[in-house]
Amino acid sequence: AAPSPRPPLLRRLLLPVLLPLVFPGAAAAARIDPDHAVNLTLYHVHPGNYTGINDMNTADAPGDAFFDLIGIMLPILCANESSSHQGGFCYNPEERAHDLVVTRVLVEADDRFGRYGKCNICINGTVPMTKPPQKCVDGTYHCTCGGYNEPTRECEGPVGNENIKTTFGRWEPKPDDSVYRWFMYNLVNRVGGEWYSTTSLGEGSYWRLVEEQKRINATCQKINLDKSLYKLDPSCFDACPQPYNRTSPCNVQCVFKSMLGQDSGSKPATGGMTGEDITNLWVDSFEACPDFYQ
Repeated sequence: AAPSPRPPLLRRLLLPVLLPLVFPGAAAAARIDPDHAVNLTLYHVHPGNYTGINDMNTADAPGDAFFDLIGIMLPILCANESSSHQGGFCYNPEERAHDLVVTRVLVEADDRFGRYGKCNICINGTVPMTKPPQKCVDGTYHCTCGGYNEPTRECEGPVGNENIKTTFGRWEPKPDDSVYRWFMYNLVNRVGGEWYSTTSLGEGSYWRLVEEQKRINATCQKINLDKSLYKLDPSCFDACPQPYNRTSPCNVQCVFKSMLGQDSGSKPATGGMTGEDITNLWVDSFEACPDFYQ
């Protein structure tokens, strides 16, 4: 059978918020159907100068762990200017900004989810992943709906939802594909996760921001996570020319093989950690950091 088309490298872009605690005005204005109201604890890696979650993406803990861990590959995936730049992933400010933070929030949502919107920061006057390209003001957030290979269409009010295992885990790499494509495939199938999009159109009727629970410096989490990953297989990292250089191919391969098993760079992996343990490793590295507001 002919191989299925593959989506571009992930996009998920999650939620920024500045105001701590509760938003009583937003709560009073909300008109979410109580028969379908659910509370979602969500995370977002983003530049620190943004507020609110309008026209942005969020993820549950497994979904954001996947997004953040895949970011470890970026120095290698993006080194070649002629490849691996699908969807502007290599230029994503939510991966590359110097002032990244990670925020955990509580969101009330109508559980009748709609199509997931890819919400991105405008770069070079163009909304990422739009067909045809849409103009925008640099630094502003925009959500676009439609498949990865379909023309762009406007997103609607309901909270968008995407099961990333279904989206990114069904295209098994070819035997001769790179170890990094195999790592991505095995990681998403191991941890799973849900991504969400919250548009301005749906605020109040389909979702509301209840509480910002914690915001941390992303560098703090990265340091904690690197220490935990090293402890998984010190002998592998120590054998690298630069054991603590997370941008080296040797180091990156140690990270994913220690999590997913020694065969995870060439075939569907069977060894390594459970998805729950990988997610907990990421969450623990978040919790170990001080809150910006304390």
